Amino acid sequence: MSEILLALITPFLLIVITTRVTFSLIGASVVTWMVVLSVMSVYDKPWWLLLLAIPSFLVGIWVAKKVLIKRPGM
Repeated sequence: MSEILLALITPFLLIVITTRVTFSLIGASVVTWMVVLSVMSVYDKPWWLLLLAIPSFLVGIWVAKKVLIKRPGM
């Protein structure tokens, strides 16, 4: 159960937070997937956990884009 919550919450929070630090969605996306792949240990988990992380990541990009337009950078 904790893996499901981690797959749903981690990409969203990471993309929003790192966008505020890196000032770009591309850099935040790279950092987010690096952390998600290393922290969640996708290689040891079922493939559907990665599929759960993708919609969370897309919603995070949408929110981060709005935040970046409203307040660009820290």
